[in-house]
Amino acid sequence: AYVNAGAIIQEDISEAPVIFGVKQVPVDALQPNKTYVFFSHTIKAQEANMPLLEAILERNIRLIDYEKMVDSDGQRVVAFGKYAGVAGMINILHGLGLRLLVLGHHTPFMHIGPAHNYRSSGMARQSVRDAGYEIALGMMPRSVGPLTFVFTGSGNVSQGAQEVFQELPYEYVEPEDLPQVSEHGSMNKVYSAVVSRDDHFERKEGGGFDPEEYDQHPERYFSTFAKNIAPYASVIINGIYWGVGSPKLLTIPDAKHLLQPSYTPWLPTSVGTPALPHRLLAICDISADPGGSIEFMTDCTTIDTPFCLYDADQHKNSESFSGPGVLVCSIDNMPTQLPREATDFFGDLLYPYTFDILKSDATKPLEEHNFSAVVKGV
Repeated sequence: AYVNAGAIIQEDISEAPVIFGVKQVPVDALQPNKTYVFFSHTIKAQEANMPLLEAILERNIRLIDYEKMVDSDGQRVVAFGKYAGVAGMINILHGLGLRLLVLGHHTPFMHIGPAHNYRSSGMARQSVRDAGYEIALGMMPRSVGPLTFVFTGSGNVSQGAQEVFQELPYEYVEPEDLPQVSEHGSMNKVYSAVVSRDDHFERKEGGGFDPEEYDQHPERYFSTFAKNIAPYASVIINGIYWGVGSPKLLTIPDAKHLLQPSYTPWLPTSVGTPALPHRLLAICDISADPGGSIEFMTDCTTIDTPFCLYDADQHKNSESFSGPGVLVCSIDNMPTQLPREATDFFGDLLYPYTFDILKSDATKPLEEHNFSAVVKGV
């Protein structure tokens, strides 16, 4: 397809003054005096990537980071967020089916595969829809109880995840209604709450939530998520942008509390189906920030090994689906599981800025370039 479009295919890219990528370039592969365009994951001074940033500075490389390409409102213009959400939601439904099976419950989620097993997101959504038909027909075991899905954030990641979720028979509720539906909800559908910043961030000094103050001084706030929302969540889909200094959604002590055996008298236990060990079954951390908003997510998972089971008592992960703990999926390259759609989507967003970026000559000062505000980053 690239050849047909007129591209020259070659391994040696030393002639190219501008190199477009997606993920971090290995330090050894960085060529001096060139312009690189990729996600460097250095914006928040992520410790693991500081050698990469040092090499970029040493080799006189101009770095254009997609994360810093924003419009006049500060919104990112080139991002994979939607497809990270789509793939993440498919993955966690697949993992939920496997985890519940190990716990002794056969559920309709067993028919959903991992995102990369499908040719397109449409085929994946059809399998979610099929599982949804079975839920609507009353085929969820009562011993599981009403399932509640909590989405954090309202951006592209959350929206992509919710698009997949909406293939199930669902009902959206306010976060404050979660305790009620988690005990008395219907078994013929699943429940969801979308949690915004003002639902759980509060000023330490009192006085509610002020978005402008929070953006400037996140350290003045604390989160009530672990106390007021997480105890009523079966699955948490985390899609927020986490900045250094911001309050965490779930800390290591929070996990210890949430994963204690819970008293669930409202759940009938039929013969051969044990009660769930605790309500929180799974977390899909699409934000994939190690040690970030989900403090105990210290290592991202991979497409080869998408899940780990986090045992709060031992504070360690295992790759097994059996044993104590909460299932965590935190793949940091989710969209590669839906490569064709994600590439088209990302390419269409990037295309309007490519001719501007191609003017870059890293051997000349930035001032000599007439970059647009988006590319220049100001």
